[in-house]
Amino acid sequence: MNKEEFRLEMRAKRRALANDDVSRLSRAIQNNLFTLDALKDAHSVCVFISSFKEPDTSAIITRLLESGKTVSAPVSDTETNTLSLVRINGTDDLREGAYGIPEPSGAETVSDADAILVPGLSFDRRGARMGFGKGYYDRLLSSMGAVRIGLCYGFQLLEAIPSEEHDAPMDYIITEKEILEIGLTKRGKKNVV
Repeated sequence: MNKEEFRLEMRAKRRALANDDVSRLSRAIQNNLFTLDALKDAHSVCVFISSFKEPDTSAIITRLLESGKTVSAPVSDTETNTLSLVRINGTDDLREGAYGIPEPSGAETVSDADAILVPGLSFDRRGARMGFGKGYYDRLLSSMGAVRIGLCYGFQLLEAIPSEEHDAPMDYIITEKEILEIGLTKRGKKNVV
């Protein structure tokens, strides 16, 4: 199966989730996420804004803000296929952006974050991630020193997925069932978390 066929299959599986399942699984993912020392120790966190039945990040954003962390979210530039980070103070700061994905409406850009929550169509146990194929997150992650935390449902975490050299690996992957620590050492950083 090639990458595009794989993407279609994973999109279909996620679309098939009932809204109640999305809510239930998202709560479990959030509970697992907030046990992670790498998140607890982060002062600033970039959070993807969930759409298309991705794990819901709205409660995560609220909880991060309530704990005093600086929270940012990506804004897409469709001409350059790049993402910039803009600070948010709550989910009320969002508007519909590129591709129908909510984005921050503010203008206060953030240059980096201590941790970044990353969406994906699929992840594997080596830390590989498959996105939608335009490379937005790969470009963003290559320019950041943040701890990379992939969020997904258990069925999206596989033993191995098709990946290429430019695909940015994760440090952690969080599902409703488990916390997978791949380790910062795989990216040449000291594993201190």
